[in-house]
Amino acid sequence: MQFQVTIDCSTGALSGDSILRSQELANILIAVAADLLDQGLALGDKLPLRDHKGHSVGAAQLTKKPHVLSLRACS
Repeated sequence: MQFQVTIDCSTGALSGDSILRSQELANILIAVAADLLDQGLALGDKLPLRDHKGHSVGAAQLTKKPHVLSLRACS
């Protein structure tokens, strides 16, 4: 099983300077953690990720099939 988080860093809320982008990413990840504690996540389900304006920026999901992990910093 694998837990995947995908965040699109090309959205307006994540296009600011590195400090603002880092704060927004941290807020998104904190919200994911809170949702996981409140709701849990079943295998195959997707949890939508939203920025502080409510815009969709990605998803978190629990998958059975492992995928190649690729880390790339937002620029």
